[in-house]
Amino acid sequence: SLSIDDYNAICGGQFKKIASIKLDDSVKRQSTLTVEALDKKSWSEKREHIYIITRNNIIMKIGGTRDGMAGRWCSYGCGYYVPQRTKKDGTCYPGKMSVTNAYLYHTIEKDLLETDSTWDFYSWELPIIKIPVNILDEEIDVVAQTFHAYESICIKKFKQQTGFIPLLCDNSDPGY
Repeated sequence: SLSIDDYNAICGGQFKKIASIKLDDSVKRQSTLTVEALDKKSWSEKREHIYIITRNNIIMKIGGTRDGMAGRWCSYGCGYYVPQRTKKDGTCYPGKMSVTNAYLYHTIEKDLLETDSTWDFYSWELPIIKIPVNILDEEIDVVAQTFHAYESICIKKFKQQTGFIPLLCDNSDPGY
């Protein structure tokens, strides 16, 4: 295991706590988990992030997103709607959910229902990198998608310290 504090020291303090994952006990709930964002602007802004999910300050997942943290959490929320959870009318939710999203969502949900654990999101907002490209004699700045490279390096750094990848990670881009 590696704590967020120890890992963040290795990474030069790049990761900031951005949100906590809690059981949703509101009357309007749509699922069993909710997120309490500490920095709502950063949480809702659509941009690239590398994020870490911790359980009791121990790193469980390192991931990346190009959609921003709110978008990534929404994607994890889709894991709530698996066929075993039916609508009030008895029918199943449409579409195909991500097995990874469902596994992560239900792992956190089960743990929070059974223990007093704390689950948090830490985030590193990545720099916006623009590359000049000539398209049909027009010079245009293209925003590069870099989170795959950052994510792979972050997972590699974790593995160098522990000998394994975080428990809830299943992959990273093999190109980096």
